[in-house]
Formats: sequence, structure tokens, C-alpha cells
Amino acid sequence: MEKTPAQSVIELLAYQRESFRDRSWITVDCWSRQAGKDFTSSCAAVDRSMEDHRAWYIIATTQGQADETHDKCRFVADVFKQTYRLSGRITGSDSAEYVDYDPEIDEAFKCVARTLHLPGGGKVISMPGRNADSVAGKTGNIILTEFALFAGGGYNHWRVIFPLTTRGYFVRAISTPRGKNTKFSELRNKGGRGVSVRNVDVYRAVADGLQLKDPNGSPISIEDLRDLYGDPVGWEREYELKESGDLEALVKWAQLTAASSEGDARPFKLVEISDDSGYAAGELAAHLKAVAAACGRLEIGWDVARHSHLSSLWINYAATPTWPRSLAALVLMRRTTFALQRDIIREVFASVPGSVGIGDSTGLGMDSNETLSHLWPNRWSGLNFTGAAKRDLGSVLMTAYDDGGQLLPSMDRYKFIATDVYAVQKEGDASNLKLSESENPLLRESHCDIAYSNALALKAAQTPWQRGHLWTA
Repeated sequence: MEKTPAQSVIELLAYQRESFRDRSWITVDCWSRQAGKDFTSSCAAVDRSMEDHRAWYIIATTQGQADETHDKCRFVADVFKQTYRLSGRITGSDSAEYVDYDPEIDEAFKCVARTLHLPGGGKVISMPGRNADSVAGKTGNIILTEFALFAGGGYNHWRVIFPLTTRGYFVRAISTPRGKNTKFSELRNKGGRGVSVRNVDVYRAVADGLQLKDPNGSPISIEDLRDLYGDPVGWEREYELKESGDLEALVKWAQLTAASSEGDARPFKLVEISDDSGYAAGELAAHLKAVAAACGRLEIGWDVARHSHLSSLWINYAATPTWPRSLAALVLMRRTTFALQRDIIREVFASVPGSVGIGDSTGLGMDSNETLSHLWPNRWSGLNFTGAAKRDLGSVLMTAYDDGGQLLPSMDRYKFIATDVYAVQKEGDASNLKLSESENPLLRESHCDIAYSNALALKAAQTPWQRGHLWTA
């Protein structure tokens, strides 16, 4: 079905057409963000399955990613069916619920595989598969979505999947890069017989006609997107395809488990706001005042977002000789106006006099942090996420959990907080620390936003605020 892109309403760019037409045994596509690797692979899977009626399995790390890919495949299938005037119906079905167990974080995910049944008997199955055992026994072609992010570097998955390729099936591995200690990196850099590798950075993609979009979906230039992103290390990895070195979790899972065990009985409140709804004025302040006498002040970190990311407000009870530093409240704000976000911070500051805070002043956060710094010049500060600043935040976060200096609420109800901190990965030692963000499997919309608000709160605790506002035990 080679003529598909030219004949249908689906217009593929030059690099996407190269991938679409590639019939190599193993195809490795390392592409920039926004380049359309998932959509292009969906086109290829539907096209081949309509042609030879064989099954394609699309393996993702989360249910949300699997469902998004399923929806893309459904769209593509409808277009192809109309284009080729194929007879037969396109139908969907869901598997029985199965468990995808992640031993690293001791979490059993309840999952569903979604199958797209195509005219002629072909099918495309989209499913989560964090655990390689969830993929075992599948017979068909395979697409590994964001393969560089797979648990354990993807090596266990490869051991299960590779034998399929020796029985005449194809594998497509697609991802942006992460560290060198991944199977995706090995395939990308070593290649080999039957392996086709395609690197498409943001510059190649735009040169071929890709229109980049900002968080609101409006067109944006490479330069403006880089400035908005505000993270040189992240930009090099996500858009220029430069691999990190060997990566490992900044904070060990055992340390997070210990922090949760110690903090389980501490008072904690979670507030979730979406589109300015879900916040009751005064309720948070009442919760914080109840314990304020024991700790003397609050220490606040604000990771700022407005549209696409999660805005996170981390509120710690300060440490005292008898009261370890613990998470008092977490406010998660989705698509929340800056006016309301600032009002919440004002309420928190008013509830416990002498409290201190630091906010992310990179990009969209600059104006709001300037406003708060003007209100409390001796107790609030903005921090620009430069490379040096992120290294410092990483060191602060790592040290706090190393010595038990940060307690967390119960893992039973709030494990997503721990998995967010665990998703921050490090390369190098303390003197040359580089951070990167992996996926939070329990809160996919967070890009370690909770973790960085934690780091900012810890930084606020360390900051030598002016005399008269500096609290001491």
C-alpha cells in the first residue's frame, strides 16, 4: 500500500515517509519531540496489517500511552479504509483486565489491551507492558513505544521479543534518547545486520516541514521553543537527540519507602484543582494552622505551570528537634490561572506567619514570582532553572533523603508522590551532577513537577533569609 500518504488526507513529511516505507527486520527511530514518531509508526502498523493481515502489538509503558496510540491507529485505519474503498468493518475490542506488575516500585497496574480489528483479518493491539512478562507469548510484529524509557533499560523486554524476529516478524523501536545504559541506545549506536537506524532531530524535522507548537497549540519557532523550555540539558536530549551517560535514580526507592514509613502518621492534605475548580478557600489554611505551633513555620516550593504541565505546590512543616521535616500539604493544579495559584500561596503564607518559599521563575513563572517577591521580599524568592540551579536542587533533594531529612505521607494512598521523586534521574557525581526526568508511572501528566517543588521547598529551608524572618529551632 505504498501510495497511501499521497492518496489520503494523511500527509507525511519526508523523514516520516522514509520510516513508513522501511521494511527492515528491525527499525530504530530516534526522533525529536513533536516529530510524530508514534503517529508514523501507527500508520505503518495499520498499513502492513491491512496488507498482509498479520498482527501488530504496540507496547507502551502506561495505559494512557497505549490508549493514545490505539486512538491514532483507529484514525489511520478509518482514513485508509476510505482511501482504498476497502470492504469489511473496522471494530474494536478490549481484553479482559490483566495485571502488569512493576517489581521496582512494587506496584500492580490493572491494564486493558485494546484491539483494532481491520478488514481482511489483520489487527493492531495496543497494550501496556512495563513488565516483560506481560509481553511474553505474543506472536506478531512489535512496536516498542518510547523504548529508551522501559524499565531496566529495556533489556528484559528485548530478551522476550527478539526471538519473534527470528520467526519472520518485525520490530520497530521508537523513542527519544535517555542514557547509554539502555537497549535502545545499543540498537541506535551499533546497528547491525537487518537493523535500520533513523535519527531525526528538531532541525531536520523542521527543515522537512514540521511545524512546532507551543503548549497552547500555536505555531512557534525553534528558538522560541528552546527559550520556553528553559532547560539546556533537557533540550539537548529531547530535541537534539544527545544521549546522557549512564542514568540512575537520584533518590533510591528504599529511601523513599523509609521516608513514607516514618511520615505515615503525620498530618497531610492533598488538594487537587482543575480549571480553577476544586479549591475551597480557608480549608488549606485551617489544616496548616493545626500543626503550625509545633513546627514554627512552613517551607514552600512552587513548580510553576499553566497549561500542559502540572503546577505543584509542596508545603513542608519545618524541622525542629522533636519534629522532623515532613510534607504538610501538596496542591496539584491543572490548567489553573496564575491569579488563583498566587491567591493560594497568599493564603498559605497568611496561615502561618514567618513561612518562606521559593518558586520556579523560569519562563512563565517569572512574573508571578516577581509579584510574590514584592509582597514578601525577605521570605519569597524566584529561582531560574539554569543548569547550575538544577544541579544544586538535585544535590539538595538527594541529601535530604540520604539523611532522613524529608518525610512523606503513606505509600498506601499517596505512592504517586514517591514515584515522582523516583523519576528524577542523575548522571555523574555531586561535583558534576546532571538531571533528567523520566516518566512517573502513577501520574503521567507530571514531568517530575512534584519532585522539583519538593526540591524548591528544601532549598527554601536552607536559604539564609534576612534577620527578623529567619526562623531557628
